[in-house]
Amino acid sequence: MQRSVAAMAGSYSMSQINGIQGPGNLRPIQPAQPNKTAPAQPQQAPDRANDTVEISQVASLLGKVAEIPEVRAEKIAAVKAQIEAGTYITPEKIDITAERLLREL
Repeated sequence: MQRSVAAMAGSYSMSQINGIQGPGNLRPIQPAQPNKTAPAQPQQAPDRANDTVEISQVASLLGKVAEIPEVRAEKIAAVKAQIEAGTYITPEKIDITAERLLREL
Protein backbone atom coordinates (compact mmCIF):
# COMPACT_ATOMS: atom_id res chain seq x y z
CA MET A 1 0.00 0.00 0.00
CA GLN A 2 1.88 2.99 -1.28
CA ARG A 3 0.77 6.53 -0.69
CA SER A 4 1.91 9.37 -2.85
CA VAL A 5 4.02 12.17 -1.41
CA ALA A 6 1.27 14.63 -2.27
CA ALA A 7 -1.25 12.59 -0.34
CA MET A 8 1.03 12.37 2.67
CA ALA A 9 1.81 16.10 2.59
CA GLY A 10 -1.88 16.91 2.50
CA SER A 11 -2.43 15.17 5.81
CA TYR A 12 0.03 17.38 7.73
CA SER A 13 0.05 21.08 8.40
CA MET A 14 3.32 23.06 7.96
CA SER A 15 3.66 23.52 11.73
CA GLN A 16 3.83 19.74 12.22
CA ILE A 17 6.71 19.15 9.79
CA ASN A 18 10.11 18.98 11.51
CA GLY A 19 8.87 20.89 14.52
CA ILE A 20 8.44 24.17 12.63
CA GLN A 21 6.70 26.71 14.78
CA GLY A 22 5.08 29.91 13.68
CA PRO A 23 6.68 33.36 13.99
CA GLY A 24 5.36 33.70 17.54
CA ASN A 25 8.17 31.46 18.80
CA LEU A 26 11.04 33.75 17.69
CA ARG A 27 13.14 35.58 20.26
CA PRO A 28 14.87 38.94 19.70
CA ILE A 29 18.61 38.91 19.08
CA GLN A 30 20.59 39.66 22.21
CA PRO A 31 23.77 41.77 21.97
CA ALA A 32 26.97 39.94 22.87
CA GLN A 33 28.03 40.28 26.47
CA PRO A 34 31.66 41.28 27.15
CA ASN A 35 33.85 38.59 28.67
CA LYS A 36 33.93 39.17 32.43
CA THR A 37 37.29 37.53 33.16
CA ALA A 38 40.10 39.11 35.11
CA PRO A 39 42.13 41.69 33.21
CA ALA A 40 45.07 40.21 31.36
CA GLN A 41 48.41 40.52 33.10
CA PRO A 42 51.11 42.06 30.92
CA GLN A 43 53.65 39.46 29.86
CA GLN A 44 57.18 40.03 31.00
CA ALA A 45 59.90 40.13 28.39
CA PRO A 46 62.07 37.00 28.42
CA ASP A 47 65.42 37.26 30.12
CA ARG A 48 67.92 37.65 27.27
CA ALA A 49 70.95 37.17 29.52
CA ASN A 50 70.42 33.38 29.53
CA ASP A 51 70.05 32.90 25.76
CA THR A 52 72.63 30.60 24.21
CA VAL A 53 73.39 29.33 20.73
CA GLU A 54 74.84 25.91 20.04
CA ILE A 55 76.36 25.06 16.68
CA SER A 56 76.48 21.40 15.79
CA GLN A 57 79.58 19.70 14.45
CA VAL A 58 77.92 19.42 11.05
CA ALA A 59 77.28 23.16 10.92
CA SER A 60 80.84 23.83 12.00
CA LEU A 61 82.19 21.59 9.22
CA LEU A 62 79.91 23.24 6.68
CA GLY A 63 81.36 26.60 7.68
CA LYS A 64 84.87 25.27 7.09
CA VAL A 65 83.88 23.82 3.72
CA ALA A 66 82.54 27.22 2.70
CA GLU A 67 86.01 28.68 3.35
CA ILE A 68 87.71 26.30 0.90
CA PRO A 69 88.57 28.13 -2.33
CA GLU A 70 86.77 27.14 -5.50
CA VAL A 71 88.25 24.35 -7.56
CA ARG A 72 89.60 25.38 -10.93
CA ALA A 73 88.12 22.83 -13.30
CA GLU A 74 90.41 23.84 -16.15
CA LYS A 75 93.55 23.17 -14.10
CA ILE A 76 92.24 19.79 -12.94
CA ALA A 77 91.46 18.80 -16.54
CA ALA A 78 94.97 19.82 -17.62
CA VAL A 79 96.63 17.79 -14.84
CA LYS A 80 94.50 14.74 -15.66
CA ALA A 81 95.50 15.02 -19.30
CA GLN A 82 99.21 15.25 -18.34
CA ILE A 83 98.90 12.19 -16.05
CA GLU A 84 97.22 10.18 -18.81
CA ALA A 85 99.90 11.26 -21.30
CA GLY A 86 102.66 10.34 -18.84
CA THR A 87 104.11 13.88 -18.84
CA TYR A 88 102.97 15.01 -15.40
CA ILE A 89 105.80 13.57 -13.32
CA THR A 90 109.00 15.40 -14.15
CA PRO A 91 112.37 15.52 -12.32
CA GLU A 92 111.65 19.14 -11.31
CA LYS A 93 108.32 18.20 -9.71
CA ILE A 94 109.96 15.30 -7.87
CA ASP A 95 112.62 17.65 -6.46
CA ILE A 96 109.98 20.20 -5.34
CA THR A 97 107.93 17.48 -3.67
CA ALA A 98 110.97 16.07 -1.86
CA GLU A 99 111.97 19.52 -0.59
CA ARG A 100 108.46 20.18 0.75
CA LEU A 101 108.37 16.81 2.51
CA LEU A 102 111.73 17.43 4.15
CA ARG A 103 110.55 20.86 5.41
CA GLU A 104 107.52 19.21 7.01
CA LEU A 105 109.64 16.69 8.91
